[in-house]
Amino acid sequence: MASKKKYKAMFLPSRKSVAVNYGYNLRQAIIDCSIDIGSSCGGSGTCGRCRVKVVEGKVDFKGSSLLSREEIDEGFVLACMSKITAGCTINIPEKNKSGRAESKDIKEKIYSGIDPQVLKNIRIKPWIIKEKIKVEKPTLSASTDDFFRFKKSICDAFKVKNINIKLAILKKLPGLLRNNDWQLYITFDRLTNSVLNIQEPEEKNSGVFGVAVDIGTTTVALQLIDLLTGKMIDAESDYNPQIKYGEDIINRIIYSLKNDGLKKLQDSIIKNIDKGISAILGRMKINADNIAALMIAGNATMMHIFYGVSPKTIREEPYITVANKLPEVYARELGIISVEDAIIYSISGVASYLGGDITSGVLATGISKKKDISLFIDLGTNGELVAGNSDWLIGCSCSAGPAFEGGGVKCGTRAVDGAIEKINIDQKTYRCSYGVIGNIKPSGICGSGLIDLIGEMYLKGVIDRKGKFNRDIGNPYLKEIEGQICYVVAGAAAAGTGSDIFISEVDLNNLIRAKSAVYSGIKTLLEELDLGIKDISHIYLAGGLGKNINILNAIIIGMLPDIDVKNYTFLGNTSAAGACMCLLSRQKYAYCEKIASKITYLELSVNMKFMDRYVAGLFLPYTDLKDFPA
Repeated sequence: MASKKKYKAMFLPSRKSVAVNYGYNLRQAIIDCSIDIGSSCGGSGTCGRCRVKVVEGKVDFKGSSLLSREEIDEGFVLACMSKITAGCTINIPEKNKSGRAESKDIKEKIYSGIDPQVLKNIRIKPWIIKEKIKVEKPTLSASTDDFFRFKKSICDAFKVKNINIKLAILKKLPGLLRNNDWQLYITFDRLTNSVLNIQEPEEKNSGVFGVAVDIGTTTVALQLIDLLTGKMIDAESDYNPQIKYGEDIINRIIYSLKNDGLKKLQDSIIKNIDKGISAILGRMKINADNIAALMIAGNATMMHIFYGVSPKTIREEPYITVANKLPEVYARELGIISVEDAIIYSISGVASYLGGDITSGVLATGISKKKDISLFIDLGTNGELVAGNSDWLIGCSCSAGPAFEGGGVKCGTRAVDGAIEKINIDQKTYRCSYGVIGNIKPSGICGSGLIDLIGEMYLKGVIDRKGKFNRDIGNPYLKEIEGQICYVVAGAAAAGTGSDIFISEVDLNNLIRAKSAVYSGIKTLLEELDLGIKDISHIYLAGGLGKNINILNAIIIGMLPDIDVKNYTFLGNTSAAGACMCLLSRQKYAYCEKIASKITYLELSVNMKFMDRYVAGLFLPYTDLKDFPA
């Protein structure tokens, strides 16, 4: 029988602690202390990124093939596979934390930026507006109710027949009218003829702003927009705090099904967004009541979790969402208290694995209005693709997974301080030279660095087309580590971790699978319409990985199509860009609905052509070299 006694677990170096029951999961205890811990597998024991060291006390750990005998003897365990059975002190190595955005370099790597060209030519047609109105004062001879006279003033001002109003606003109406000589500022939604807010008629209340929010699987980006001028005023970005529960959407769906799992996931993203908005308001000295709306874009799983709707059916065949578009709500209804009176709008998604972030991206690229065929690629965790023109659109998700964001790669990491982001290999010595985010000692390799590394290794003969090491070239940087032959990118003396930073054939296999998923998705999408790579006039890249990769190396490894590099354009965070466009133009917001309904969704998980292409892509660059003539 398990003891009811509480056991204290303390974590170094933060010295945070928690008291838990006998047998409590160690990884969950770390999360309960709000400590970020790497866990790309979501706690299933398959990634090895929650490796921690027991300094004092003991935990119940049965062992894992991901740890060597020596590591286990030294006290290392996998937190997700360990149970607390006594008081203990646990050290969490720096490299096993999931990482936070701190430096300016990292902020730039979070891809919150929007290419100015995307927003440059938008015709601002505000649909969320603010006006000062005068309401007729009642008399004994004209004693109609406050709301009747308030409604008449608005209908006369905006030439509408009726208006919608929430009870919360109606409650504020009599006091504000009588305290302000029957004048008010109103924030009005022209799309639905809804009164969003009422305020005192003071100068400080004259502005009206919106916040575009992109909820990505890995990152969260906020953009503050002046709805009167169309200018982007400020921005804030951070890593999605849900990462500690699982690095991809599948693991988060699994976590959402646990006790309080959905609530924990929702609370973490709500608090993150609330904190970001508060930071913006503080910097810009803007009255919270002047934030009229939030426009949310994200993949289907992120949107479900944000609204507190279970994403369970997204993972279960036939993979259906609860809703592709979620309803408008007040921010306070979801717990965003910094701008509690703001209305939350969402952008329509297409299907379970093609969400509103992609609809938003298609809007931002403009491919749905071009005559030539274009390809839009969102190079994030999920790897979404849309091809088409003004006549048709077809899209899919190729589920590239988190490999190029550090998941499933022993020395992989996200774009944080210490991440190697650029790599070059000397042909004569096989020694790596590299660039590191933050200009400090390296602690791992992020996505752009991994693409460079594979491309350089292939071109310089370090690996063959199967991703296997050429062991007969006299490469002094091939070394046995943890029972595997590995290529050392940075030696222990040069690394910030004090250990070699390397890549193994197992890592290479995971990365080749990920790049194959992207290219195979592109091939399959086009072949469904009897088209080929040659028919694509332009490729637009977006997403976390897209900004910083060397496109030539991405072509060399067979991840992106072999077309002229000049025909590639990176547009920044197109999900956030599209959300900004929707805030500024009711036509754009309405057009998003048309885009979502226009896209034909191709489910690759049951497509045999995709599986054939995927297998063919497990070579560098591809089985058929005719696809990569350059």
